[in-house]
Amino acid sequence: MIELIKAFIDSKHLSDNTRQSYFYDLKQFEAVVDHRLSQERLALYEQSLSDLKLSARKRKISAVNQFLYYLYSQGKVDRFYKLTIKEKLAEKPVNHRLLDLSVFYADSQQTAGQLIALLIVELGLQISEIAQLEQVALDLDFLICQLRKGDLVRIVRFPRTMLPYLEQVMEKDGTYLFEHAGKPYSRQWLLAQLKLFLREQNLPEFTAQTLREQYILHQKEAGKSIFEVSQSLGLRSPVTLEKYFRN
Repeated sequence: MIELIKAFIDSKHLSDNTRQSYFYDLKQFEAVVDHRLSQERLALYEQSLSDLKLSARKRKISAVNQFLYYLYSQGKVDRFYKLTIKEKLAEKPVNHRLLDLSVFYADSQQTAGQLIALLIVELGLQISEIAQLEQVALDLDFLICQLRKGDLVRIVRFPRTMLPYLEQVMEKDGTYLFEHAGKPYSRQWLLAQLKLFLREQNLPEFTAQTLREQYILHQKEAGKSIFEVSQSLGLRSPVTLEKYFRN
């Protein structure tokens, strides 16, 4: 089954860290089922996860279900097995307090972290999108940023106040906005730079996720609809934004 696990992981476009996580989870699954895939063995595997936190169980079950579907679609098993989990993660309450975004334009020694923060709160970008952001995607004359995902292209606008911060980085020759030796910096590096900036500005409780929530809340405050915000974030559905628009 190890070879099938490797083939399954190779069939997906995953980062190195995610590949390792999938392989680790599926090796655990393989050890429990012991080459004998059956409903009884799946029940044993589910039982083996009972002491884990709900979030960890959901992650492992998601990986296993994807693998089980792969086995079925490749004709390796004659039926589609699927694990289920009835419990739901408690939804985290949304802090609807709006930050004054001028704090992100304050003088800073952490210039990389500052620009990362601005790209999140002003454009709603994810860390993974910032990591792959190329300089050519930013049009400083028309104040727009083009984001590509497969064949899809979405355009987001940024305020003129960001120009000096972008120009400072784009004066340097390179392909990516944040790069070293011609390669983009990792997500971990970007998150570390962001953390340094937030600490400097006495905002240690904020993260990339909560800064993105600020983008959503400010867009709502500006009168944008849930569908407009969903499109600006590149979401397939506005469902995940409903908690921000309830009041």
